[in-house]
Amino acid sequence: MEKLRQDLRYAVRLLARSPGFALIATLTLALGIGANTAIFSVVNSVLLRPLAYHQPQQLYLIREIVPQVTRYYPSFPANLSNFRIWQRECHSFDAIGLVESASMNLTGFGEPRQIHGGIASANLFEVLGIRPQLGRAFMPDEDQPGRDHVVLLTHTFWHRQFQSDPSVVGRAITLDGAPYLVVGVLPDSFHFPREMGPLVGFGPRMDFFKPLGMNPEDSGLLREFDFAAIARLTPGFTPAQALAELNVVQARIAGQAKKGVDLRADLLPLEAEVIGPARRGLLMLLAAVGAVLLIVCVNLANLLLARIPGRMREAAIRTALGAARSRLVRQMLTESLLLALGGGLLGVVVAYGGVRGLADAASIGLPRLDEVRVDARVLGFALILSALTGVLFGILPAWRIARASPLEALKAGAATTTEGRRARHLRESLVGMEVGLSTLLLILAGLLTMSLVRLLNVNKGFAAEQVLAVDINLPPQSYSQAAARQQFYDRALDSIRALPGVHSAGWVSMLPLEGQSSVSDVSLPGEQRIGGETPLANYRVPSPGYFQTMGIPLIAGRDLTQGDRGRHVVIVSQSLALRFWPGRNPIGQICITGWGGQQRNEVIGVVGDIRTVRLDEPPVLMVYVPDSHASASPGAPSSASFVIRTSMDPGGVGASVRRIIHGVDADVPVVALRPMMEVVSDSVATRRFQMVLVLLFAGCALFLAALGIYGVLSYSVERRRTELGIRMALGAQAHDLRRLVLRQGMAPVLIGLASGVVAALFLGRLVTSFLFGVRSYDPFTIALVTFVVILIAAAACYVPAFRTTRVDPMSALRYE
Repeated sequence: MEKLRQDLRYAVRLLARSPGFALIATLTLALGIGANTAIFSVVNSVLLRPLAYHQPQQLYLIREIVPQVTRYYPSFPANLSNFRIWQRECHSFDAIGLVESASMNLTGFGEPRQIHGGIASANLFEVLGIRPQLGRAFMPDEDQPGRDHVVLLTHTFWHRQFQSDPSVVGRAITLDGAPYLVVGVLPDSFHFPREMGPLVGFGPRMDFFKPLGMNPEDSGLLREFDFAAIARLTPGFTPAQALAELNVVQARIAGQAKKGVDLRADLLPLEAEVIGPARRGLLMLLAAVGAVLLIVCVNLANLLLARIPGRMREAAIRTALGAARSRLVRQMLTESLLLALGGGLLGVVVAYGGVRGLADAASIGLPRLDEVRVDARVLGFALILSALTGVLFGILPAWRIARASPLEALKAGAATTTEGRRARHLRESLVGMEVGLSTLLLILAGLLTMSLVRLLNVNKGFAAEQVLAVDINLPPQSYSQAAARQQFYDRALDSIRALPGVHSAGWVSMLPLEGQSSVSDVSLPGEQRIGGETPLANYRVPSPGYFQTMGIPLIAGRDLTQGDRGRHVVIVSQSLALRFWPGRNPIGQICITGWGGQQRNEVIGVVGDIRTVRLDEPPVLMVYVPDSHASASPGAPSSASFVIRTSMDPGGVGASVRRIIHGVDADVPVVALRPMMEVVSDSVATRRFQMVLVLLFAGCALFLAALGIYGVLSYSVERRRTELGIRMALGAQAHDLRRLVLRQGMAPVLIGLASGVVAALFLGRLVTSFLFGVRSYDPFTIALVTFVVILIAAAACYVPAFRTTRVDPMSALRYE
């Protein structure tokens, strides 16, 4: 401990003598360690920390499989009727809970607003092992219709809407025009995932939960697969045993349904489904930011190596006085660890800011983003990373000091006119490593950037420019009748179309790029498909003028009109028409739609395909119907999105549209109001987030590499000052010296560049899943990165090379 205190005091005095070096090193380390800690905090919360439920490893998601349609949909969410049967007949599970996304209109607190939540079985929180912070959970009988007018509030909504007032429990709030009793508040630690597998998504935030309040007969067997089913495995049972029992029950359900199709189940760990594809993206970001920290270490190692000649005499004297080589190594490592710990402390501050920035970017679509925080594990990671970083950039200079010959260092004539070849090669090797890592990151960033550009330029099937989208949700108490809903839409549309600058307007039950819904079968009359395979389509309810406003081309036939309300007519997408009537005119043909029962419909139009889910997924089959005849109350839908095409900035007409909607009915909330270009942008938010971070890391890596090149070459020029003066005295021209220095500086750059390109070619297959429309070995990207690296490196080399022309031969020789 005494020797450690001596080493620490000496390191502090030494660093205090070089405040510029200490400051630059500490700030560089703070950025590297802070960025790594921030990204690790996300990885920790999303991938490493278990779900905040009781024994989350026992929780599984049940998905249903219809083998006849796995070509289109590998699996479905759960059906309510099937869920009730599972509860009675499956003994491999302690309990099974059910939840579905829901939105309700909150009134009585100023302007009406839509809040998001879930419709859950009464036992859901028992399955998850969650107890309310205030009040109680749902009672079993509250699952029954007519007894479900109770709600549980999430902690965030309770804090935001009611200022954490505990007296709200036991009071009634008005949702969808009806009173709901607040029976409890969920704890702050409770976080509900945004997605639970395909076709199961929840709102941007969770504000409330209400009981089911549904009859299982309302959904029917093999219809309306809408719910996420969460099961807790019974101790002593394996997932394989539970799945086998579940499939026996599924086979019995399929036999009872008598629909001519089979039914199976899939059992998936809940945690894996919540995380989904985010795992690979986060690991890629962690690797990228780790490469930046490695470059920081290489740079600092080079800086410390540059200081070694000035410390050789000191090391020689200490050795001559009896110091062991291990003591010299320990002293050097103490200095590097002191720098690293200082950088680590500042890095934690940087990490706090970075975590807040990531949490604010809630639109990036990362699961569990609301759980990200800097906790004890993250702080421990920062401490360990700081220590490893200190050892990493300090071990090489310490090794060089320990291997120095005391006798040679103490010789009065030990000064040489040139830098040692071994030392120069070591420093050049470090520069090559920096350039190689920078090149690898730049190629990755270039591929992601090209991929995003290609994705944004893909044929969306609609024209999003100059279009405003306005989501509304009609209160069910006031708009239970189809005529009332239709009257609202007609009055609002007439007023919107009369606004200055509005070219056209319409509405649709669900916007493009906002996911799939109302999925059901579509077939031809009397068609017998092999194995019962039936195509599935997404159903949408549009108003007249919707296709024109969205720029969706009408390929054949006509648009819907007001007179089509209540008639069995449909408009189909081009891919569906080509599938059912290849080489024939689809207008006037009959198709059987399964949405709302098997109904015969006449095709009156064909429109172009649109991207429905994401830009990187192909268009799905679409059927446009004049009425939402599959819902409990047929007619115009209770929730829809107005689309308005304008000749001005879409945001400029937003206030006028809001006034019109509230003028028609002040109790109708405007759920969202944004340009369609924002909808398009949000659909690629995850890709853009990954691209921006990798591009930022790659830019930092290139900047650090350029600094490393400049530092090594500047140091080399300074060490060779006498040699260069002799060369000039013997007749060397300025351009000869510049070429000499440039050749020396660019040699390790070119070697590192080639290594980085080769590494990118070998590792390219690991990033293929992140790319769209571009190959992992894209020649244009590699050529562009090569040009940029050579350009930046040449600029970094030119300044030291130019300084060689300012060497005075007489001064250099006089010094010698």
